[in-house]
Amino acid sequence: MSTLTGCPTFIDLRALATDLPAGDMPGTDAFTSGFHPVNLSSGPCEIGLLALPAGQGETCEDRGDTWIFVLEGKVTVTDASGALDLAAGESFGVARDTPFAWSSDGGARLVIMRYLEGPSGNPGITRIDNDAELSPSNPPAAELLLGETPSCRANTMFASADEAFKCGIWDSTPYQRTPIFFHHCELMHLLEGSVTFVDAEGREATFSKGDTFVIEQGAECSWDSQVDVTKIFALWRKPA
Repeated sequence: MSTLTGCPTFIDLRALATDLPAGDMPGTDAFTSGFHPVNLSSGPCEIGLLALPAGQGETCEDRGDTWIFVLEGKVTVTDASGALDLAAGESFGVARDTPFAWSSDGGARLVIMRYLEGPSGNPGITRIDNDAELSPSNPPAAELLLGETPSCRANTMFASADEAFKCGIWDSTPYQRTPIFFHHCELMHLLEGSVTFVDAEGREATFSKGDTFVIEQGAECSWDSQVDVTKIFALWRKPA
């Protein structure tokens, strides 16, 4: 893991969450009062961290379509369709205008990515299943590769109504890619493997299984994975 928190290309969110204060002010919505935004370029999205206190409460996601990842601890979320129990390393999507209740016995640290500009869709919460079946997906363009074409698979389990914001699971066999310019913004949590990035300024970071990080919009960086990689992704990309 590379504990880069100030690099304008790839930001280690787990390192940023180390000293996060809890949003436990009485009479407030912990998902609002405890939210700490990360200063980065992320298009029409906001990315932040939340130390959820032990206890229970209610909230409504009325600002956008949102992906919530449990960095540490456990949390249960409940909407009109039922409850989801989530442990560290698990995540869920929340559609705009979804009210839900939450509870946590020992508190939890969360990573949140919220797409602010999407239209309203169908309210609800959706588990991002780390063990979901994956289907073949397009590899990087041939002109960007520095070796063999990898075998890639994916499963998008949550998306905004305009499909600009998507969350799911992706995996790939090893590959190397030349630097590309990120017109989009992507937040990743590695379930397996490791990958090394080098940006346009020569800064280098290696992230491995268990790391959670974001590559901001406007970054330019390469990709080098020497082993198979599986990741959870939350991605905003401007529709064509």
